[in-house]
Amino acid sequence: MSDGAVRAEDLLLTLLIVCWALAYTIGRLRRRRPDFNIGLPIAVGVGLRLLAVAAINATGSLQSDLRGGDEQTFLALARSLASTPWGSGFLPHGPYQLQTVVFAGQLKLADVSTTTLRVTQIGIATLGVILILAAVYDLAGDRPARLAGWLLAFEPASIFFNSEIHKEPLMVLASGLVVFGATKIWQRLDFYGVILAGLGALVAIETRAYAGWFLVGATVLLLLHAAMRRLDRPGRALPVLYAIAVAAFLVTPTLLSISSNTNLQALNRSQAYTTGQQAATNTGGANSDNLADESVDFSTRGAVITSLPKRVFDLVLRPFPWQLQDPSQQLGAVGSMAALTVMFLLLGYAWKSRGHVLAATAPILYPLVFLLIAYSLSAGNAGTGFRYRTHLVVLGVAMVVVLRERLLHARAETPELAFSAPQAAPRPFDSTVLGV
Repeated sequence: MSDGAVRAEDLLLTLLIVCWALAYTIGRLRRRRPDFNIGLPIAVGVGLRLLAVAAINATGSLQSDLRGGDEQTFLALARSLASTPWGSGFLPHGPYQLQTVVFAGQLKLADVSTTTLRVTQIGIATLGVILILAAVYDLAGDRPARLAGWLLAFEPASIFFNSEIHKEPLMVLASGLVVFGATKIWQRLDFYGVILAGLGALVAIETRAYAGWFLVGATVLLLLHAAMRRLDRPGRALPVLYAIAVAAFLVTPTLLSISSNTNLQALNRSQAYTTGQQAATNTGGANSDNLADESVDFSTRGAVITSLPKRVFDLVLRPFPWQLQDPSQQLGAVGSMAALTVMFLLLGYAWKSRGHVLAATAPILYPLVFLLIAYSLSAGNAGTGFRYRTHLVVLGVAMVVVLRERLLHARAETPELAFSAPQAAPRPFDSTVLGV
């Protein structure tokens, strides 16, 4: 059999496995969510992402400009890891990040093509989206879950980044696990919710460490909030509060060490590098990158507090739609417009739902806010920030549809009743690890 035929066979087999895994996950979730009918938007979303892969592949040499150079770095690392024996750098994976291990495993098993790797990436990202849609269902019902599914299927930046040979698909999966687990924690103080959220944070830590630790912080804070609001069940709430108090006492010295001036100076140097300020200083010229953010001062705790709003603004709003220096930026302008639309809708629904936003969306809001801070501290270039922002847009869409559903109920019923409890009835205790 020719090499081309083998590659085509690998691609078809991977596509079948991905489709089966997604269908199986939806089926498991539907056992306790009979109206969780998201199969069609998920299928359309996967189809659009596959078409996008084929379209970009057809651009020939232009695809390297669209995809960026990081993919080649990750592929080189994955091929190096794949050449080593199993257990030597795989699990535990030592200096390699989790996405490299995922790529290397496929290369070692079948020496698959980059297109096949992209199909796997689409499957990983879509699995995370399915979990977020399940959380939306639990928080607001079947109609918002389907609406969110359709919106995310057509979200332009996700169509592009979900197939990247990069960290983003694993980070979508991590966000999905955290949000799904957090919803169980918020509604029932479910122990398996803690396991799911912890698994999601672990995936994030092994992929993009700083963002993963911020997701840990989001989970702990939500767990504390959920325990305080369920003091009517002291058998569950009090052990959680005691455990968090002990954990806070133990990790406080570590947190203070992480935010020491020495470590913050390292963060400041990283900002100088990502904004291009260091290169401009070394060459004595101006930074020519039209997407470089303005340099900010993160050298002390006080400086971080005062400079963070500026970087949050950059992450949320940049790149501006008129920053169109090359084909990649021209394509990104569509995603920027979609992100701005989601942001304005979210602000509008949050204002109309003021006083009820946290109760309605805490399992989504906590991860979104913590990731916003994490990525704002890291990003120094609007192009990189654009990639990070896709994760915030996914969570923002989930919040928008939940708040929209609450407002629709508030108009039809007494406002107090509309916000007093989730539309979906509480689910019975679930003993499966997947919590479905």
